[in-house]
Amino acid sequence: MASTTIYSVKSTLLTKLKAESDLSGIQITYGDPGGAARREFIFIGDVTAGGQDPESLSSGRRRRIESYTLDVIVSVQSKPHGLQETEQRAIVLASAVENVVADNPTLSNLDGLMFIECAGMSVSSNEAGIDGPHTQITVHFQVKARLS
Repeated sequence: MASTTIYSVKSTLLTKLKAESDLSGIQITYGDPGGAARREFIFIGDVTAGGQDPESLSSGRRRRIESYTLDVIVSVQSKPHGLQETEQRAIVLASAVENVVADNPTLSNLDGLMFIECAGMSVSSNEAGIDGPHTQITVHFQVKARLS
């Protein structure tokens, strides 16, 4: 019995993002690359639990519906360009991430996954810094899965 789909969803999404031609040449990692980060990178971020609810009321072992939010972080820092161009580039990359999921909402029929879909984006930008302007976009994905 699976207690969660978090790992399988994250690892499958990572594989799909790395295979996406629109993201070719972009550093894509399972977690925050920290000091090894390049100027443009994407990583699978935090998971916020939404809960596990019984699918039906019955005796014995009950199937559950798991829901959570999975964040994917897109980061762009560009010394030669201004903040507007940096933010625009980050949005292009975030849109490519969103399209990977929109085109494949079951991640190729991943066991237990009912769907994953974009629930919105958050953008944070700043101009200050010796390395030039920086934009970070968090793409929030809503995940629903069936646990047996």
